[in-house]
Amino acid sequence: MEEQKFTEQRYRPAWRSFYWHITAMVIFLIAAVFFSIKTDASQNVIWGVCLIAILYTAGDMTYRRFRIMLIVKLDEIALEKGFVGRHSIEISTKNIKTIQVKQSVIQRILDTGDILVASPGTDEYEIIVNNMPSPHAIRDIMQKRERAHDGEEESPSSD
Repeated sequence: MEEQKFTEQRYRPAWRSFYWHITAMVIFLIAAVFFSIKTDASQNVIWGVCLIAILYTAGDMTYRRFRIMLIVKLDEIALEKGFVGRHSIEISTKNIKTIQVKQSVIQRILDTGDILVASPGTDEYEIIVNNMPSPHAIRDIMQKRERAHDGEEESPSSD
């Protein structure tokens, strides 16, 4: 019954994977506080520069997150890239050869990782998506879709 209710699941890179962006914003804030205490420079200039730097960093982080979406459908895996213009690639679940999860030490701590999907007949991965949340859970869902599709293919031929 659970199989028939499944339509699709959408995933974007995890916010927590942008730890360098978040660290930079904290450093900008600490630097603004430090320079406003230690120098005679205008407070408006210091805090204005800090605000611009933080807004730029937050905007870059948001752009990088929302330009990528991994979609796990009932019969295919799709990757959409782009913020205004879109580029997409789809692989049918029956054509999946390999699903790989790669994690660095920091990604393991943050429970994020890179997901790579390949189909037969190629030496490269067609879908590569970085910094996905709970990558092993996403891989398990993709493999479940693949196995469900394989089961549908085999059942008619056994009659």
